Amino acid sequence: MKSIYAIVVASLFIAIVTIVFQLAYVLIAVEYNTLAKSFSVLNEIRGVFRYLVGIPIFILIMFFGGYIAADIARTKVLLHCLVVGLVTVGGMLWLAMENNELTLSGMVVFVLSLAATMAGGWYWLRGDTTTNA
Repeated sequence: MKSIYAIVVASLFIAIVTIVFQLAYVLIAVEYNTLAKSFSVLNEIRGVFRYLVGIPIFILIMFFGGYIAADIARTKVLLHCLVVGLVTVGGMLWLAMENNELTLSGMVVFVLSLAATMAGGWYWLRGDTTTNA
């Protein structure tokens, strides 16, 4: 029962924080577009903005989700983190790709997200000497 609880809580954390982050991103993007009307250089770096700001924050959210899963599960930590990563990133990709194909950047984000979730569990393991992976 603790395993399911760990997976659900960590997945909900990732989903809720990601939705809040997306809302903040939309608000920032609206202001960015307003500024871009006055400063043409901002139009040139619009695509880079998403990659330099959005993806690292998403990876950080995944890391904390893995850490939460590890802290709740306390046994088979990396397995729980892998499941949390697959559930959340897989669910997000499934919702986003109804009629689209997976791009190279999408695959990179998928792999980085799984790695970040596992890294959160691994980081938790480093601090806890009484648990085995």
